[in-house]
Amino acid sequence: MPSRFFAWIFCRLMTPFLIFASLLVLVVLALLVPPLWRGRQGSSDGAQRKESNLAIFRSQLAELEREKAEGELDEKDFAQAREELQRRLLDEVADDQAAKPAARTLPSRKTAIILTIVLPLLASAGYLTLGNFRALDPLAVAQQAKMTPEQIVAMVDKLAQRLQDNPGDAEGWMMLGRSYKMLNRPAEAAQAYAKIEAALGDDPDFLTDYADLLAMLSGGDLRGKPLALINKALHIDPNHVLALWLAGTAAFDSRDFAGAVVLWERARNILPPDSEDAAMLNDSIATAKNRMDVKSDLGKAISGTVELAKSIAAQTAPSDTVFIFARPTDGTRTPLAVAKLHVADLPYTFTLDDSSAIMGDKKISGQTQVIVEVRTSQTGNAIAQDGDLQSKPVTVRVGEKKLKLVIDQIVKRP
Repeated sequence: MPSRFFAWIFCRLMTPFLIFASLLVLVVLALLVPPLWRGRQGSSDGAQRKESNLAIFRSQLAELEREKAEGELDEKDFAQAREELQRRLLDEVADDQAAKPAARTLPSRKTAIILTIVLPLLASAGYLTLGNFRALDPLAVAQQAKMTPEQIVAMVDKLAQRLQDNPGDAEGWMMLGRSYKMLNRPAEAAQAYAKIEAALGDDPDFLTDYADLLAMLSGGDLRGKPLALINKALHIDPNHVLALWLAGTAAFDSRDFAGAVVLWERARNILPPDSEDAAMLNDSIATAKNRMDVKSDLGKAISGTVELAKSIAAQTAPSDTVFIFARPTDGTRTPLAVAKLHVADLPYTFTLDDSSAIMGDKKISGQTQVIVEVRTSQTGNAIAQDGDLQSKPVTVRVGEKKLKLVIDQIVKRP
């Protein structure tokens, strides 16, 4: 059952972009509005410029007269220089006169107000029309830019730091939890989800995602809190596909095959018939119906108890997975039947029969003798690892009803 990861990081990390864009608009308005707000300043500015030109003219004329008096300029040169000054002064006055009509048409305060309102609206409309919203989505950017795992982790860590300063951001915590889940950091994802369980306890998407995560942490076991979350989601939305799917899985794991079929068929009927999820559910429904058709023959089953030796009990955790296997005596390692539970369930009374088979063409009912053993796993992996605990393999006849298995050995692989 694949986990769902909703890549919903858009609304949180687009905020810096919006702030920056807004600042740019404000800067443009700050440059344009004040001159417009001052209105018709043209005539005042022209008068100031005219006075400045006259002052320069008087200063330069006085300098020419001084040079003439001191004999540095003769009468002809003085007359020519004075004419040049007069011509320049006349040119300046002509320019001022030409500028006066433009001054009279300078925009008014009304124009400034209109710009203040219209410019932000035009900027927003322009981005809505021409912008690329996926560019604001860091997950999409990461895919397009082929960001390295280190860069993605840095983005997630930055979000985690931001949430430390804003712990009430429920949407941010959900996004962080799903990001951790995507990065295969389920323990940290569960911690993030736990912070918002009260705030989002009425959201079936959150409830089912949280249940899926908790089941992942417990080796796929949906019993306990995961199933409670799933049932709550179905109470809120009876047609929630993922909740129906997980509820059917929980029923199947508890050997309620008829209940699993009902739940999975409800989920399948909601999905498009040609979808990949519908095909997966059809396979699961067929498997459950096959188990329903198995008529357990007590004479072709094995039952007994499993317990954990006190001498090594401290080396396990209640959440560790426990596998009970029945294998053929011909040396084949593939189990004929498997039961799965947790250390917290021990001691445990078990039954292995054809409904526990993992391969349809090989069943306990077709054997005379089988090898039965028990093994624990901290990771939920059925393959033995160093440090796992196990019982001594026992060869028994099919039909044994009082088999006793004790987990009292530590796995040490060569």
